[in-house]
Amino acid sequence: MHLTRIQAQFRYGRMSLRKFAPQKVIKNKIKETSLKKVVPATMLVAESMASLSGHAQALNKVAQDTIDFERFAIPRFMPKVPKFEEKTLPFPLNTGRLSAYPRNNFNKSSKFLREKYKGTAEELNYFIEKMIPSRNGSKTYNPFYGKGKAFIEIGQKYNVNPTFLVAIGMQESGRGTSSAALKKNNIGGITVKSGLQKFARVEDCIQSMAQIIDKRIRENLTTVEAIGKSGKYCDKSVGDLWAKNVIYYVNMM
Repeated sequence: MHLTRIQAQFRYGRMSLRKFAPQKVIKNKIKETSLKKVVPATMLVAESMASLSGHAQALNKVAQDTIDFERFAIPRFMPKVPKFEEKTLPFPLNTGRLSAYPRNNFNKSSKFLREKYKGTAEELNYFIEKMIPSRNGSKTYNPFYGKGKAFIEIGQKYNVNPTFLVAIGMQESGRGTSSAALKKNNIGGITVKSGLQKFARVEDCIQSMAQIIDKRIRENLTTVEAIGKSGKYCDKSVGDLWAKNVIYYVNMM
């Protein structure tokens, strides 16, 4: 008798459980509980991603500003920096005094204008030829071609760093491609009352450039920036840009 009552109560209990906590409700409760744990974590990840995206956008803007600045700072005729390969060199790579890698590492405030060039005429010719553009597969047309020795000797005569003279010439003549450079041997942008001066030889122009720079240094204009901003070689309005471009060429040698 008692056993029958117990069985009846058990059946009644099961029926009550089905009525008040059906399987579907239990599943929903489980899902709700899981979501309470999962959703905050998901939202946290989403917020982190959004924050990361904001940082990425900020970095991208800085990078874009830098790119725009570099495009403004570098002249339109800026040469592509070549990869130095031993097989293309006229001399062994890093053997003795000869090196195929630029020796200069200056900025526009560096006081190097009186420094002597540490390389050889052969090396300087190599760097010059890397910077000047070819025409019909040749570079011999260019007034800079083969003038490394002249730059060094004239630089020594006036106590002016020859790479600085080369760099000014590259800037002023569009790497030796300007009309004044090709028709008047004027690679330095030197003017007289009648306009751009004509020289019988490129060496004469280099000497005139060295004389001008020597004079400016004696006037206590001892950096590229100081000469550029003085307005005593280029116009004051472009002095800062002129200095940046000249330093670019200096550090190619």
